[in-house]
Amino acid sequence: MIKIDRSAPIALLSFAAFTLAAVLPASAEYRLGSGDVVELAVFGVADFKRRATVNVDGDISVPFLGEVHAAGLTLDGLRKTLADDLAKTGTMRSPDVTLELAEYRPFFIGGDVARPGAIAYRPGLTVRHAVALAGGYDALRFRAENPLLSGPEFRSQYESLWADLVRHEARRISLQAEIDGKTAIDMDTLDKAPLDPNIIREIADLERADLKLRIAARGRDLAFLTKSFAQTKADVAALEVAIADQTAAITQQLAAAGRTRDGQLRGIIAAARVDEDSRSLAVLRSQQVEATSRLAQATKERDDLGKRIDGFADDYRAKVGRELQEVVVELEKGRSQIRSAGEKLIYTGALKAQLRGEAAGPQIVIYRTVDATKTRIDAAADADVLPDDMIEIVIRPEQMVVAPVR
Repeated sequence: MIKIDRSAPIALLSFAAFTLAAVLPASAEYRLGSGDVVELAVFGVADFKRRATVNVDGDISVPFLGEVHAAGLTLDGLRKTLADDLAKTGTMRSPDVTLELAEYRPFFIGGDVARPGAIAYRPGLTVRHAVALAGGYDALRFRAENPLLSGPEFRSQYESLWADLVRHEARRISLQAEIDGKTAIDMDTLDKAPLDPNIIREIADLERADLKLRIAARGRDLAFLTKSFAQTKADVAALEVAIADQTAAITQQLAAAGRTRDGQLRGIIAAARVDEDSRSLAVLRSQQVEATSRLAQATKERDDLGKRIDGFADDYRAKVGRELQEVVVELEKGRSQIRSAGEKLIYTGALKAQLRGEAAGPQIVIYRTVDATKTRIDAAADADVLPDDMIEIVIRPEQMVVAPVR
């Protein structure tokens, strides 16, 4: 296992660099593996030219030969193998085989990058190139390729969320005061928020003013109900008096009508007088029916208003309580969003520090197969990448530092 200690003296680092270079094979010694694509041809045989992919068993498919093992061979070694095998079959005499590497097998990258997975290899790639191809550094699943641009955006989002949280907390305090029947509220707890004191003061003043408006509106609603109840109660009393008077008038009219009929029977009163008394009696009864209907409606309105006045305080308290519950839910959501935004700021601050060289970069480990043995290599961003390499990127927790909001 080869491991470079960044705190070692220069001589030791030079020795480690030399050792690491010895692990990296030269392009001429590149050995084929599963996933490589080779292009083979035979001079003078046009139909032979084709591409072949080294399969998972390390073989390629070749006309006239079938499956030929290629994994572990250099291009020159595979070319000689193909030429010898074609000559042995008697298909071709002294075949001039050409072989080129068309596509390299991929390498793999994982950890704190935006798009982990397999990436097509190209000669000359370094870890820095690999991270760029993987979408840049990605901590806690948010993009941070350019913290110099994303940092101000996250800062604005963070402060906006705090302003919303302070506004909801101010509403919670005022609603609780309203339920408790208080007209003055203490907003001193809002000063702990990491915001401009002037903004906090403005939010508190607006909430105090809104509380006064709500209390005034509640007083007007109760006064209106009380006034309406008194008016309806007076209407009921007036209608009851009117119906009583109408009942007496009907009684008198009935007696008068009886006397009129007796006079008609004795021949001393004309029939027209009897008809007139009957019409008067019908009018009185119609007026009484109308007054009775109005009395029933007015009585119902009076009773309904009385119930609303009796339950006004409880209904209002229940309404404010429901609004208070909604505000509490919004507060919890706001706290969760602030925690998320704060984490983004922390990681963005760490990456900005890396760009400025104020902190060590992310931990980079390359897992590479050397002589059939999986080897761990602690590498830097400029380290070369080879096919089949597994690169692990880790942004260490101790790098996550960000300045306070204020």
